[in-house]
Amino acid sequence: MRRALILFLALVPASLLAQESIHRAEQDREISYWLLDPSTHQFRISHDFTVTRVGQKSVHSFVRKGSVVSPDAKMTDLDTGKDLVTHAVPGKDVNALGYYPTPVDPDSVAVQGDLEHPVSEGRSARIRVQETYTDPVGYTLEGGDLVWKRTLGRPLNYVTLPPGWMLTSVNTPAVISLDEEGRIKLRFTNIRNDELSIVIKARRRIPKT
Repeated sequence: MRRALILFLALVPASLLAQESIHRAEQDREISYWLLDPSTHQFRISHDFTVTRVGQKSVHSFVRKGSVVSPDAKMTDLDTGKDLVTHAVPGKDVNALGYYPTPVDPDSVAVQGDLEHPVSEGRSARIRVQETYTDPVGYTLEGGDLVWKRTLGRPLNYVTLPPGWMLTSVNTPAVISLDEEGRIKLRFTNIRNDELSIVIKARRRIPKT
């Protein structure tokens, strides 16, 4: 039994073992996407992250080039349950804060959430981000079929199709299930150091007559 356990551990990627050792309150591994009707080119995103930098007064969600974030973006302090005051800021203003090791494009856009109190020594802030994006290039209708293209960088990525749509193809292995509302949900697991380039295609279900 001991030899079998050692062999199992040797075969499991170190990255997976490291992920399993991270406390849930501190891990930033997951992100969820909910595709809205493709005619709108919109989808919702939700993910959590932890801020530990002492003195940090605001947190940010960076908008990818080509996407537009709706003004109803919401950030919540999960420790207090309070919503943060949010507003869009240019990348140059984020860079001026010096919070992040890698500068962003000065002309890019970020959603900023203002913390109620700066992060103090030995403390952290756990934040949930909920946003709606419009991406007319990556989320389209082609001949009546839904096509969603995006690179996914998190180890765990969940994508839920709109109501009434059935999956026809996906270019990357995924675990497929139904959510509590009967929508098709895909789970992508990425144990590599690079991103997954996802292409999902779906078609409207034909109502039974």
